[in-house]
Amino acid sequence: MNERASRRHLAASFPEIRGVRLAPLGGDATLVNLSSTGVLVECASRVSVGTALTVTFEGTFTPSSVVSRVTRCEVSGIAGDGSLRFHLGMAFDRRIAVDEDDKAAGLETDVMAPVLPVTDTASWPVLLRNRW
Repeated sequence: MNERASRRHLAASFPEIRGVRLAPLGGDATLVNLSSTGVLVECASRVSVGTALTVTFEGTFTPSSVVSRVTRCEVSGIAGDGSLRFHLGMAFDRRIAVDEDDKAAGLETDVMAPVLPVTDTASWPVLLRNRW
């Protein structure tokens, strides 16, 4: 596995991604940022940490879908209709190539190196934050 740091890229760096869908949740999500090991999206659903989801990128981005696991879920804002919006941070089950540096480092879009899975969230330390 490639041990180099994974760099985040803002959504604007990927004009080939027209949308994001999360299965089996259904519904659309908005891409916030993307790296070779994970993605941050905004959506209308609260999802438990550890939940397995398939992220599908609509458009011409390769790969078109990646299996992932939710690593964080937090309120990102309140929509005009009063509903909550959530940021979902998800770790991919394998690395993907998102830029030329990744491709040069040997990450391909068809053959991907595994990323360590998020399995036992119960052993994680509890962090308390008052965000209000």
